[in-house]
Amino acid sequence: MGYKKLSNEQELQLVKEYMDGVPVKDLMSKYGFATKKSIIDKVKKHCGEEYEQIIKEARVNRKGYNYTFDGINSHFDAYFLGLMLTDGYITTRGYDAGIDLTDEDCIKFLSESIGKKYTTIKSNNERKDRYRLILTDKTLVNNLEKYGVVQNKSLKLGRVPLTPEEEKFLPYIIRGIIDGDGNVTPTSYGAPSFKIYSASKDFLEWVKDVLENKMYMIDIQIHFTPNEYNGMWVLSSSNHNNILKLIALSYDKPFGMNRKYNELR
Repeated sequence: MGYKKLSNEQELQLVKEYMDGVPVKDLMSKYGFATKKSIIDKVKKHCGEEYEQIIKEARVNRKGYNYTFDGINSHFDAYFLGLMLTDGYITTRGYDAGIDLTDEDCIKFLSESIGKKYTTIKSNNERKDRYRLILTDKTLVNNLEKYGVVQNKSLKLGRVPLTPEEEKFLPYIIRGIIDGDGNVTPTSYGAPSFKIYSASKDFLEWVKDVLENKMYMIDIQIHFTPNEYNGMWVLSSSNHNNILKLIALSYDKPFGMNRKYNELR
């Protein structure tokens, strides 16, 4: 419209559109304002003491989803944390949490559960395409940080602090960890084995403690494997009963990544 002096009806319409989730830049263009503050001022004017809550709800409406990871209250929360501890990352901007995988079904599962679309990153060589989910929310990033998911986390990971109520979801945290940085393969003599890889020995010591004392596994080893990037720590076990416990406790139903679910079986 190209003007700044609005009638009361126009201001109310602007506020309604803001609350419905119309992007602020679009409102600035439509109503002729040069700054975001001008839009917020109209919200404050017409919403009174409730304006802060209105602003929060409008942000959610603009995003189209509301997942802030307020603790581990479900199998999904636990699985999401396991993936973020391994393949997840916090961007340098500090308020984006992302995860890239080659397994589209897993990213699609996260995308549909949270309500945020994912993107496909086409490969220019023989590598597989990758699928990326980015969640922009400072509250989500702050909540993940409490569990050790921080920028450049690889060498910083250690014990994951959980409440007693959250510990009942440990098997699905382990499932997310294996789907993120683990594999299930036969040994040289045909027995099944599983491995989890990490740059942090402290993190794998915590995983080992969980497997032994919460999921009652035995015969679990941690060793260091050199590579061109200084090496990785590897947790492994080829104990058949451990595989059965993984199936019973962590991989008891289709959920997230189908490939490793099927490999275990």
